[in-house]
Amino acid sequence: MTERSPTPSPGPETARAKRILGANPDAWDAAYRADEFGRLHGLRESPRYGVIAAWLRHQVPDDGHVLDGGCGEAALFRHALRDRSGVSYTGFDLSGVALETARSVIGPEGMSRARLIRAGLGDFVPPDPAERFDAIVLTEVLSYSRESISWLPRYRPWLAPDGVMVVTLQHPRRPDSGANGPFRDMHAAMQGGDWTVLDSVTLTNPLSRNAWDLWVFR
Repeated sequence: MTERSPTPSPGPETARAKRILGANPDAWDAAYRADEFGRLHGLRESPRYGVIAAWLRHQVPDDGHVLDGGCGEAALFRHALRDRSGVSYTGFDLSGVALETARSVIGPEGMSRARLIRAGLGDFVPPDPAERFDAIVLTEVLSYSRESISWLPRYRPWLAPDGVMVVTLQHPRRPDSGANGPFRDMHAAMQGGDWTVLDSVTLTNPLSRNAWDLWVFR
């Protein structure tokens, strides 16, 4: 399997019908086989990953460890961590198809400091219970379940003493979208006092008509 080439974001006339994914590994495998997330490797996603990369450079030491929840095809590694050769990377995802592509994206040299695990957001646990991460990144994965925001506290014990969480959510485009619930819940969580928000950003792309909110917090 060769390294993925960036895929252009589909325009309104070519966008695929939404597939119901939830926590169904088979549905996620089918979506990755259909290349429904290849756009995450493309140019129009790079500003979002650029913000994440800048935050990680400030918060993750050169010998640190990053956990990428719902890592998919390792777009985070490609955009933000490939040139940080001392940083260890753990990614997990429900889709075995995505993880196979992630191995090729990371490459043999990168895999010497990477680990890929098949698990979901609600059931992942580090293989080593004592393991701690300098950053836990959940980018574009919390919109798929209404319960997802309530899972954030289960990740907190796995943060290093000065570790941070990074979350991004795309603005829902339709008032009937199921992503509206997690989007509202995330904003409420960041304003509720249980977390310390270190920075937050809103990005918009007029070409793709996408907008994202990003937070770094502990």
